[in-house]
Amino acid sequence: MYYFLRQNLFETLNIIDFMPPQSEDTVSRWITGTEIRRPEIPLICTLLPEYGVEFADYFDTTVPVMSRRLIDHLIELGVNNFDQYPVIFKRPDTSEQFSGYSAVNFKGTYDAVDLTQSKYRMRFDRPYCNGPIVLDPLKVGDLPIFRLAMGPSFLVVGDRIAKAIEVRKYKAVLVQPVHEYSGN
Repeated sequence: MYYFLRQNLFETLNIIDFMPPQSEDTVSRWITGTEIRRPEIPLICTLLPEYGVEFADYFDTTVPVMSRRLIDHLIELGVNNFDQYPVIFKRPDTSEQFSGYSAVNFKGTYDAVDLTQSKYRMRFDRPYCNGPIVLDPLKVGDLPIFRLAMGPSFLVVGDRIAKAIEVRKYKAVLVQPVHEYSGN
């Protein structure tokens, strides 16, 4: 079974939000599996405290950011197909700075969707999954975590990684079966 690894935006968790640095890499590269060429380190992200005060362990944005404890856990589980870049969060109203997070870039995307069993629509002349998804295990192979070539840009994990993440109860992290995806 496969799962999307997402930021849990479905519950009110008082999670602070942030504005990622704006550059040509922001939208196109961080969530497409493309190599990031030497971003400015550390990445400076402006916090938006009006949305909350709690820090998530995973911010699933145009520049995905994970806590050090989630990254260390993924590495402990044998995940090694990503790069990480230190992030400094700055709070504009108090000038406080927070560390312990990194932007993550999972390398590559994989065409693993079984279109005969998945819900999709055509978008820019390509299939785009917008409902329940079925993955072909032969195409996935033994990848522990990856992004799909078509459809939502969420990370996909298998049973072993999903269960390990759920046990740790990370803050604002959602592990959602891909077959339960509703397009949101």
